[in-house]
Amino acid sequence: MKFRRYMSAIYSSALVLGLTFLLYPQAKTTSTKEKEPFPTTTPAVTSAPLLSGLTDIPDVSPLPTESVTLTPTEAPQKIHPLFTDTLSDPLPGITELVTSYINSYYKNDLEALASLVTEPSMLSPALIQANSSGVTKVTDLKLYSKPGIDGIFSVVYATYSLSYDNTSPSIPRFSEYYIKRVGNGVFLINTAPLSTETKAALAQARTTESVLNMAISTLIRCYNNACLTLDEQRLEQCVTNPDYLNLEYFASRFSYTEYFSDYNFLFYPGINEFDYIVYVTYKEKIVLIDTPAPCMECYYVYLDPATGNPYIYLGITSLDTDAYCAAVTQSEPIQALAKETNQAMTEALLADDDLKDFYNRLVSASTP
Repeated sequence: MKFRRYMSAIYSSALVLGLTFLLYPQAKTTSTKEKEPFPTTTPAVTSAPLLSGLTDIPDVSPLPTESVTLTPTEAPQKIHPLFTDTLSDPLPGITELVTSYINSYYKNDLEALASLVTEPSMLSPALIQANSSGVTKVTDLKLYSKPGIDGIFSVVYATYSLSYDNTSPSIPRFSEYYIKRVGNGVFLINTAPLSTETKAALAQARTTESVLNMAISTLIRCYNNACLTLDEQRLEQCVTNPDYLNLEYFASRFSYTEYFSDYNFLFYPGINEFDYIVYVTYKEKIVLIDTPAPCMECYYVYLDPATGNPYIYLGITSLDTDAYCAAVTQSEPIQALAKETNQAMTEALLADDDLKDFYNRLVSASTP
């Protein structure tokens, strides 16, 4: 067993890789310790499919798979839309319902919430108060839907950001809502207990590419913003093992950072201890410098088998896991991504003398 580095050394041959890779290595390893759920509502995940953006997998030993061949008398079963990767806009009435619910939730407006759900008695005032504490507004709300099943009219997935009175920047969030259609065509958010079969069906729907993409990308952006603000409680909610968090490192690493932007994600299937390898490129805005610095990072993501919630994987990885990750990183798509980041950083340094001076000072300070 060995500890993996937070910023992988496999990119060290590149000329410039952004402030993150080149200047701030940190030990980050993996664990399977359970955590409290990260999203507001997330059912269990029974399997982990490949995510969109996945490219050719490197030449590593594949896991055995079972082959199924249809006989001439067998016909393919029609797939319920819930289990496909197609997302659509919610109906107008559902959009208004979920928007009102989210806004009322983070205003801690229990009276309004009670009018929007099927079972008001299932609402938890203490939890709502804790989750809404300090929230000043909800921004960047986007809603996506799928047809429901077993009495659920529709499933709605929401991404949004929360602004706080004492925290900058905002915190990205991902939530899931089950919509019921009651008398007179009225839509309500279901808060009543679901049957085991319905839970399993909704869990399966959440393993589709687009939904997992939303959940994992939101997790990583939330984690980065929590690193920036040194929000220890939120950081602990994002990782598998908070014992490996290094707040002192975060305080140093992000002391000059104003915000992050322009995220792009590339997903690969994981192996053994975690479910996905996620390569992320983004821009990092340094205070008093106009040009953001292009950066690149790699995260390991673990899906809790009981809840389906994604977490950034901190702990120890096995040698065969390390070998697999090294093979993925040396694959052509990842090397190309590193080269693009390298070129973007070079162009940014040439375009902005302030960024170049800042970068050179950091390089000098980090040189033994």
